[in-house]
Amino acid sequence: MAIETWDSPYIVIWLCLGVLVTVLTYGVRGYSNKLNGLEAIGYNVIIGALAILNGAALGQTMYDKTEKVWGNLGTMLGLSGPLIVSGLILIMFYRNRVVKHPDEVTVKREDLEINKSSLLGGITSFMTYGLLAAGIGAMNVVMDIVEDKEGIIYGLAGLVPLVIAIWLITQYRKWMFKYIVWVLRRKGLLQVVDNKKENK
Repeated sequence: MAIETWDSPYIVIWLCLGVLVTVLTYGVRGYSNKLNGLEAIGYNVIIGALAILNGAALGQTMYDKTEKVWGNLGTMLGLSGPLIVSGLILIMFYRNRVVKHPDEVTVKREDLEINKSSLLGGITSFMTYGLLAAGIGAMNVVMDIVEDKEGIIYGLAGLVPLVIAIWLITQYRKWMFKYIVWVLRRKGLLQVVDNKKENK
């Protein structure tokens, strides 16, 4: 592939389609419990590589047609977007798997016990790296905007997106399982372990 073709929007479209096909295959195999650890790592690497290429392609396309700040924005969206969307897609597959096998998530006392799953590993990787890439990318965009301005407020402004991204990384898993527990409870499938009966 010639370097000059990287500023073509068609490259971005094909890379996004590649990510979509890969994550759907990942999700289907994980839902069917046909996914082993090595295969899951392979899907993670492929999606990560496609996202990196997508970030480079979209950033180059927007940089060539506009200004540097828009190029950085394109890189951020091209890299973080596919990762975050992949994480959200896998959350849907994981939700459907838990509905099919509700014993994988049980409530014991006030704790949530969760069985290990290759889908969960993918969700963690994509959401963590996707949100982190979005935070760092947004920080670069903000710094490009305020680069000619002086003052501590402008300096701290660049850190705000990164702080928000880190906060989201610490919270998304809790929100995800609250959603899954809500779905299980609504369908009457929530497994609650009665400790009194268990001790008898």
